[in-house]
Amino acid sequence: MPISHRTLIERADRFVRSIENARREPDRWEGLCALHALADIAAGRTVQAEARLALAKTPPIVRVSPDPPHVPVDCRQPTTTELRQELDRIRAHAAAS
Repeated sequence: MPISHRTLIERADRFVRSIENARREPDRWEGLCALHALADIAAGRTVQAEARLALAKTPPIVRVSPDPPHVPVDCRQPTTTELRQELDRIRAHAAAS
């Protein structure tokens, strides 16, 4: 059974907060997976969002490449601030619904 929209937002928030608390920027893999997960959350694709959040947490030693699957090589990686802004936008939209 897919998890709720609210739970996904909370998980994404914990992930972004962990990067913020470490006072660093996400690496390419983390940033792009998280950004795609946020897009899936916004679109209501809970199963895909949950999978992409899990993928974002993949330790570097286990990754098969520096880029996540199905992401163009020339895609710009997001910053922590951009991830936070997108998450806040999604949260505000969910609260208004």
